[in-house]
Amino acid sequence: MLLKKILPLFLILNSNISLAQPELRFNPFDWVLYKHTGSINSISFGDRYAFIGTQNGGVVRFNTRSQRFEEPITRSQGLKSDFVTAVHYASSGILWVATINALNYSFDAEGDWRSVSLESLGLSTRNPIIRIGDDGKDIWVEASGQLMRIDGVTGIKLESMIRQNKKIFWSSGPNTFWQDPAEFLFKYTFLDGWMQNLNEMIDPNGQTISITTIAENNFGEIMIGCEDGSLFFGDRTMKLLSSFKFGINSLDVNTIAGNQTFWIGGRNFLLNGGLTVLDISRNIYDHYSFSNMINVDATPIFSSLKIKKDIFFGGENKFIHFNTKNSFWSEYYLPTAINNNIVIDIIENDHSLWLGTNNGLKIFDVTTNKFVENRITDHFKNYFIFDMLKSNKFIFIGTDVDLYIYDIKNESLYEHDSFGYEDEEFQFSAFRTNFTAMTTYRNEIYFANRESVIKLNISSRKWSKVFGSEVFSGDRINAMAADRRYLFMATDNDLIQFDIKDKIIEVFNYKFLGNINTLKIDRTRLLIGTSEGIVSYSYK
Repeated sequence: MLLKKILPLFLILNSNISLAQPELRFNPFDWVLYKHTGSINSISFGDRYAFIGTQNGGVVRFNTRSQRFEEPITRSQGLKSDFVTAVHYASSGILWVATINALNYSFDAEGDWRSVSLESLGLSTRNPIIRIGDDGKDIWVEASGQLMRIDGVTGIKLESMIRQNKKIFWSSGPNTFWQDPAEFLFKYTFLDGWMQNLNEMIDPNGQTISITTIAENNFGEIMIGCEDGSLFFGDRTMKLLSSFKFGINSLDVNTIAGNQTFWIGGRNFLLNGGLTVLDISRNIYDHYSFSNMINVDATPIFSSLKIKKDIFFGGENKFIHFNTKNSFWSEYYLPTAINNNIVIDIIENDHSLWLGTNNGLKIFDVTTNKFVENRITDHFKNYFIFDMLKSNKFIFIGTDVDLYIYDIKNESLYEHDSFGYEDEEFQFSAFRTNFTAMTTYRNEIYFANRESVIKLNISSRKWSKVFGSEVFSGDRINAMAADRRYLFMATDNDLIQFDIKDKIIEVFNYKFLGNINTLKIDRTRLLIGTSEGIVSYSYK
């Protein structure tokens, strides 16, 4: 199911780097993918969880006892697709998941997924499975009026039928299977400012959202799914339904800010796109949609910076400020007439924000709320700034021309090869090249270009080479992160894990990673912002 790319043997001989072998056994939730869920298509109650099939986010697991979400089941666990059309927890304890291209099943309802293609069942992506049920032994599926009986252990198709001839316990499918959901829901009170209007919900901001599916179990528990991913859970006794929402607002994650609780931003191709606050440890989500923000217009988010109660987000032609203490949003446009000026990175320096863009460096004075120009901004005019880092009274700026070091105390700017000294086995490249990513752990600062990864000991100011481009095939390194033991690097194609102590390299090219935009280490896990969403990798 999961593959690691193995580097050629000659690399081991020439670079003294050994390679780890792929692990044969792994925890199914070592890799967890959090996505924008899209519409909720199906719900099935199990012994502990309500399994929720979504249009884009795989199967969401809702613990009905604690009323909290737990890790979702996606392609990172082995599903053939994250587009789930139907889900069913069978009486046998097997979880069945119909995706847009296959019928998937797992005996432990977590990992070790097996699948049967829709084609082998006589179906297609244009004729997907919309409902799954069981009769205590076999599995039944429905697709556009077709009814099939499937072996409940092997997934083999047994027969096609016109109508069911046994009592079947169906999981929820499209809302159309309910004869009159409006009459049923009229008896319930919706909490958290939500209201019901016939077959639709009205959110606290007055937006109308369609109900897509309704499920009820033998204990009288009710769950309602909506087209925007909103969920409602309650029971027949209290007649109260509370709202819940899983997933992130961005389809393509570019930035992750904060510690333990994270602010997530990215490219938004959604009318209700925006920012998400995610507590991964507890699977708690808060959503901030641009459509509900006062003083802020929608923008893709490319960078972020959290300073105590203030959070800054770099957008297109502007940056956004949010004060968490008074819950106030504001935005500031860049002083340039150039369109598509992207704020790629943000750092703080002495009551000012340094904004690295694709068109130079901008400095914003937070005391006056004005942009300032000086010899530093003049120097970087029209430079493409890939990454910036502040460490030990120095600011490191990676550009399309060179790597620069700014001494904050002396207000001096250096080209990297004129700062410090070289290790005996290292020599600066004679060619100027793009420095696209950097990271630091304690006194070591790592820098990447297409030729190599180099490091600087900021205390001794000694430069040395970590490894050459053969490790990452000369691809552009988009992001890096480091701790005491590991250095992580993301290229357009791979995630590379380098064991600093043992000199072991592992290369992950899992398809569910997509294109990697950013990396952040959170204690025992690596958070990966990708074109698919957020991936949490438990590497310790």
